[in-house]
Amino acid sequence: MNLQGRGIYEGEAEGEVVKVDGSVSFLGDVDPATGEVFDEKDISGSIFVFPGGKGSTVGSYVIYQLKKEGIAPVAMINELSETIVASGAIISEIPLVDKIDLDLIREGDRVKVDGEKGVVELKGVELHSEIGLFLEKDGSILLRKEEVKGKTGKKWSILFADKESQKSEKLLDQARLELSKEIKGEFEFLSKGGSVSVREANKIREIHPLLFKVKDDLDLGRSDERYRWTDPGEIKDMDTVPKLWESYLSVRDEYES
Repeated sequence: MNLQGRGIYEGEAEGEVVKVDGSVSFLGDVDPATGEVFDEKDISGSIFVFPGGKGSTVGSYVIYQLKKEGIAPVAMINELSETIVASGAIISEIPLVDKIDLDLIREGDRVKVDGEKGVVELKGVELHSEIGLFLEKDGSILLRKEEVKGKTGKKWSILFADKESQKSEKLLDQARLELSKEIKGEFEFLSKGGSVSVREANKIREIHPLLFKVKDDLDLGRSDERYRWTDPGEIKDMDTVPKLWESYLSVRDEYES
């Protein structure tokens, strides 16, 4: 599975991910004698994953010192690189890629970084493409309760279908087929949003959201108690499957534009 980002400094490297969630000041947060970050994780020889840098520009030379001592990471991945980290990577000749969704990378992943192409390859992680179906009626969105693999309890979700084609017309046919299996009613297609990706174990779900308008009353059959019409603004505060709110914003913004 490949993630496409932006190459900051060229070169290729492969290794195990060491990840921290906060921005890193290499002057202060990283021990130049041991290669430990925040006094808890050893980044030497790793693929170091962190949102970005902060602090003094001396941090660039700390990265260089780590490289000279043989305890630098073999590559770095950022959400957004700034001057300190970029300069440190360049003078230390450490491959660096940014504009990567770090939620898709986990501690201990085996990763290959191509700094020239801006590609991060996640070893042993598969891509699964799905269609997410948002149904709108009178300003409300239809949600349903679902069991989530690896989680306790049920979460609010929408209908999903496996994505089998890249062609827009095929996508709509497939979406309507899935709707006909689950719900009886008539639907008008409104918009297609940008894809949203979610990491689950060794799988990345690439969700392609579609928005449909419900043209009449729905027959939900015996599953009626699982469903709920919801004001869209409430979705972000509900206990939902991952990134449901982001998926809704994607189709809503596309429709409104």
